[in-house]
Amino acid sequence: MCKNDRMSNNQDNTRPTWRKLSSKVIFKHPRISLIEDQVELPNGHKTSYLHFGGTGSGVTIIAINADNKILVEEEYSYPPNKWIYQFPGGGVPETEDIAEGANRELMEECNLRGGKLTHIGKFLYDNRRSAAHVHIFVARDLQPKSLDGDLEEDIKINWFTEAEIDGLIATGEIENVMTLAAWTLYKHSKLV
Repeated sequence: MCKNDRMSNNQDNTRPTWRKLSSKVIFKHPRISLIEDQVELPNGHKTSYLHFGGTGSGVTIIAINADNKILVEEEYSYPPNKWIYQFPGGGVPETEDIAEGANRELMEECNLRGGKLTHIGKFLYDNRRSAAHVHIFVARDLQPKSLDGDLEEDIKINWFTEAEIDGLIATGEIENVMTLAAWTLYKHSKLV
């Protein structure tokens, strides 16, 4: 619960932070790691904290075609065992430029490359378990270009108007957090 004095967007660098005492890798896999840190809280209490480690980046792309329709994927997602509406995107290794990573994801998932990419914002993906950010790009001037995709991805491409996307959100058919956050940043970027 937020207290009124903490509702400001300004960062207060005088607030105490946790101190890491030690760290160990519990599990490591190419797609995920689990790390357990021993930490000391500002009140002196010591405890363990699980997180995914790293500060990596991801991208979500709002691709807009010449008819001003927006690309929305339907992709099968195994954990909920259902098809999910989402924008294209994925992880970007630290060695890859974020914008190039956005275009790579577009080429792998949608056989398209954005001729013009505009970075409109970023958000913390799972701040309780990671310091990773997801960067949001708007892609225009789309050209056909493809790269081999992930064999685990099964994707159907749709082109929707903004009103249709708003409708899918209103009815709860779009429930992917990255898509909802990206759409919020996109709508806000049009207001400024």
